[in-house]
Amino acid sequence: MANKKTIKVTIRDTQNIIFDGEVDRISSFNEVGRFDVYPMHANFISILRQEINLFQNKQLVKNLKIEQAVLKLNKILHIFS
Repeated sequence: MANKKTIKVTIRDTQNIIFDGEVDRISSFNEVGRFDVYPMHANFISILRQEINLFQNKQLVKNLKIEQAVLKLNKILHIFS
């Protein structure tokens, strides 16, 4: 279960779960530009482009190159590509 210092993240495509774990920062791009999501971020939905970077303890733990994905943040972060 995610605590206030981490975000529970699930990244999946149409067939598989690509990542399922906790991180302390997500970095990606949308139509406005680069943005970061930290624990306790407000709920929102966005279309992601280019890549998704997941960080834990200031270290990159996963880099995913994407064309497009949907990010849904509602207590647990879900990314569908």
